[in-house]
Amino acid sequence: MRLLLTGASGQLGSYLARESLRRGETVIAWSGQRQGELFGCPLRPVDLSEPDAILTAFRDARPDRIVHTAALAVVADCQREPQRAEQINTRGSAILAELADRAKVPLVYVSTDMVFDGEHAPYREEDAPAPLSVYGRTKAEAECAVLAYPRSTVVRLPLLFGPTLVGRPTFFDQQVLALRQSDSITLFHDEWRTPLSLLRAARALLALAEPLGVLHLGGPERLSRLEMGQRLAVFLGCEPTAIVSVSRKSVAAAEPRPGDLSLDSSRWRSLFPHQEWPTWEEALSQLTE
Repeated sequence: MRLLLTGASGQLGSYLARESLRRGETVIAWSGQRQGELFGCPLRPVDLSEPDAILTAFRDARPDRIVHTAALAVVADCQREPQRAEQINTRGSAILAELADRAKVPLVYVSTDMVFDGEHAPYREEDAPAPLSVYGRTKAEAECAVLAYPRSTVVRLPLLFGPTLVGRPTFFDQQVLALRQSDSITLFHDEWRTPLSLLRAARALLALAEPLGVLHLGGPERLSRLEMGQRLAVFLGCEPTAIVSVSRKSVAAAEPRPGDLSLDSSRWRSLFPHQEWPTWEEALSQLTE
């Protein structure tokens, strides 16, 4: 099997690449700008804002299936450059979905819980998106474009956590370091998610073989940012006293922060009942094995 993986050098993409290579698949790894290799697999920089670049790279890839994780994903970057966010997140995804359809290749498009406004959680697949940010809007628009093709699956993911495999440290890495050094950490007590580990997300995405429309893939627990930090501290054997609890409303932001983006993952659980669905501590144990 030839897997075309976009965003391969990103946090989730690197986990997907590692897991797919372990399964014996051939990975065609597209990155944004990063060059070199990833787990022995060559990276191909592809600018998703350039239609011709997508077309040329796709013809060379000759994939059997596609997992599309690439995006301009930093919320502040999207707010600062909305046109580029639309070019990459929406138009680039639409072009890739059209090419996949022409080639009769199934595509899994990775979306986000941030297509919702945080006012009516837990969210099911049929709930109408109402994004508060440019990032969320461009991802919601991309969902519509991708779902116009019958071989596509849209998977909405929650906040993902786990140590970085390549590139810059994640917020999770920074939290672990701060807790071990007893540095102060400020976390929101009024922002809830259904967090999922990067490892669990990668394995679940690779298990999707048939088009399934829209699918929510969240973790089993609704946790605030504060609860995640406190339980991470206990897991690491650190004192949680350095964690400072604040309201998300007390921190200035260019765009509103949704309060509760919890996902209802009942449909995924019914379709894949035998897949692991670890709690926060169980997932942390898997990530540190």
